[in-house]
Amino acid sequence: MYKSILLLVAIVCSLPLASNAQQYLTREGHVRFFSTTPIEDIEAHNQQLTALLQADGAFAFRVPVLGFRFKKSLMEEHFNENYLESHAYPNGSFEGSISDFDAGLRNGEQHDVVAKGSLTIHGIVQEREIPSKVQWNGTGWDIESVFVVAPADHDIIIPKVMRNKIAQSIEVTVTATLFPR
Repeated sequence: MYKSILLLVAIVCSLPLASNAQQYLTREGHVRFFSTTPIEDIEAHNQQLTALLQADGAFAFRVPVLGFRFKKSLMEEHFNENYLESHAYPNGSFEGSISDFDAGLRNGEQHDVVAKGSLTIHGIVQEREIPSKVQWNGTGWDIESVFVVAPADHDIIIPKVMRNKIAQSIEVTVTATLFPR
């Protein structure tokens, strides 16, 4: 728990801060990933996403890899030990900004935006532009992103025997409501 808080503080400190800028935070965001092949569907959920959004659009999130839950415990074990190696790479993260983010988005409507920055999974950093939706709900920001991650892009090795069961592209969905800090 303390490592998670320290990592979030480190991410926050590395973001450019606007003076007197409002910040929005959650510690209860949701990440879902889904892999589908003709042989098997694999789905996991994680309710431990921590995210921070600043009024200037700077945005970061962190998700503990051990927080993903699967229907089958053996899948969860293989995910942590063999694929994501959660002992060596305990977190996935994104650090960047939401382009064109400003107070004008507070009209209560859902807006299409792009989050640009560094996505880190399995210790490998990839620069990404992630299509997202943001909406001011009257008390905070609802954020949703759906994007694809290729395990190969993050040096996640899929054994030959499992290649027909795990998709080459994994759909990732991130949803969170961030409230004023």
